[in-house]
Amino acid sequence: MGANFGSARALDRAKKEEMERMGITPDMLKMAEEVGLELERAMEGLKASQESLETQQRFARRLDSDSERIFEKAKEAIASENEESARAFLMERQQLQQKLKKALMGAAEEKKRLEVMERNVRTMENRAMEIETLLRRSVGAKSLQDTSMSTLSLSNEDPLLQKFRDMGID
Repeated sequence: MGANFGSARALDRAKKEEMERMGITPDMLKMAEEVGLELERAMEGLKASQESLETQQRFARRLDSDSERIFEKAKEAIASENEESARAFLMERQQLQQKLKKALMGAAEEKKRLEVMERNVRTMENRAMEIETLLRRSVGAKSLQDTSMSTLSLSNEDPLLQKFRDMGID
């Protein structure tokens, strides 16, 4: 168990050194992780809102269909001169219409919530792209700095003197 802990610490240290070598600071990494988690939660919330809206819409369609079916039954009852049944069907339809109205209001509220969630996700995606750009820029700048330093360290001597020496002129 102690060996596993030691090797895990060595691995963490190696990862940290590699990140520093690439020009990525622990703060940058933490910021990227936080934005990633926030984006993941926002996506889950968006999915839940979409599913809720779809459920509300299915419920409203079913109520509307039931209301139309009951209305047809009421018309048939009137055609067969059965006023009592027609009245009962119309009362049932009125109750369904009230439920439909509530379901449509709930769907409208859910749609507004969904629009807010979509805006939040877009904002989080933009933030994630900004952080990704920042990380890439940092890595690019660090690698440019490293290559510049290696180029400078290779040419400690004046290039003109080196050229003369290469030609055999001291």
